[in-house]
Amino acid sequence: MLSSERTRLFHKYLVLLITAALVGFVIAAPLSRVTAFAADQENQPSLEAISALLVDARRGQVIYSKDADEHVKTPLANKLLAALIALEKSAADAMVTASKEAVNVEGATLELTVGEKYSVRSMIYAILLTGANDAAKAIAEHVGGSEAGFVQLMNEYAARIGMTDTRFTNVTGLYDEGQYTTARDIALLLRTALANAEFNRVFSTQAKPWYDENRTVLLTNANNMFWSYEGTDGGILGYFDPSVQSIVTSATKNSMRLICILVEVPAEEAYTESAQLFNYGFENYRYGTLVAAGSVQKSVVIGDETVNLIPTADIHYIYPRGQNYIKNVSINVDEAKLKPPVTKNSIVGIMTFTLMDDTVITVELYPDKEILPKKTEAQILRERMKENMELIYVIIGLLVLEAILLISKVVTLVRKKRFKGKTAGNNRHLT
Repeated sequence: MLSSERTRLFHKYLVLLITAALVGFVIAAPLSRVTAFAADQENQPSLEAISALLVDARRGQVIYSKDADEHVKTPLANKLLAALIALEKSAADAMVTASKEAVNVEGATLELTVGEKYSVRSMIYAILLTGANDAAKAIAEHVGGSEAGFVQLMNEYAARIGMTDTRFTNVTGLYDEGQYTTARDIALLLRTALANAEFNRVFSTQAKPWYDENRTVLLTNANNMFWSYEGTDGGILGYFDPSVQSIVTSATKNSMRLICILVEVPAEEAYTESAQLFNYGFENYRYGTLVAAGSVQKSVVIGDETVNLIPTADIHYIYPRGQNYIKNVSINVDEAKLKPPVTKNSIVGIMTFTLMDDTVITVELYPDKEILPKKTEAQILRERMKENMELIYVIIGLLVLEAILLISKVVTLVRKKRFKGKTAGNNRHLT
């Protein structure tokens, strides 16, 4: 009886333990897919977008992430990369001939004329501002020779910059089961693209006139964050179904430029959630100096002199308000560089910062003065002679002149003696 009671209690506790574990797992599982790094955890955004990412545009530090590595379907990556490749591989003033295939592609919006020529620059504005599939198709044929050739360029480019979870099958972004990307890869692509000044200019444009032979229309950026959120300085919008959209926006406040990416968000929430995510970043994070130009980070001995190692430029980062956010700092000095000659342009060491979110920032360290090899007496003499060549030439000239005068005197003296000798001989001959 006692044994039976113990067994029953054991089973009861076991069931309670398993139930508690399952409840904990269920609660923790969805939370594990959402990451926000700011100190104030109570203000974490709650989003309906299936995937979201908020990052620093300069360095790519992640402020907020929700399923950012999940494979998603969105035409935005196609449009962004098509524009970037076109800018890099074609002159902006080059002319693109509209083919029948481009004019009739699904999602065409420009009413192009078959055989008519349009500038690459105009096509790029149409792609990024309005998502025009006819412009994307025409650009692909112009740059890649065909859409298939251009798609190959897109996949090669994506692989080269590290978009490991992206695959392209067309240039337009039209739905294809074999085509996918992630919010994290889109962020990487956009940060790469923003380094191109021309791309940044187009991405930051709110509206642009479109000219063709028959009409002029105003291409207006489909991303309404330009008109609804202060500080917006870039954006693109795309979707397969107008009720479910993907939106990418950049905004700058307090010297900090952030990129907000929402994938498959209900259309009525797209701008609300974008603003919510930006507010979270700007209110909880700051942009500051990690290490200042000229600040001494380490001292080393080169030859018999002490040299300070310094960065030559300010290095910035973003950090949660109220934290320094630095997990580890290390300095690695290249011992092979600690031998004269050492110039101010010599990279003598590398300072490595690891932040709390595991971002790694490297800073090159330079000597604050030059150290040259010690000179021999002969080298010093030669240098002094080089420094005083004019004086040496004057001295040499004076010596030459003195020698000439001396020789002249000697010649004159010899001639006088010869003359006297001849005169004396003549006198003896006369007597």
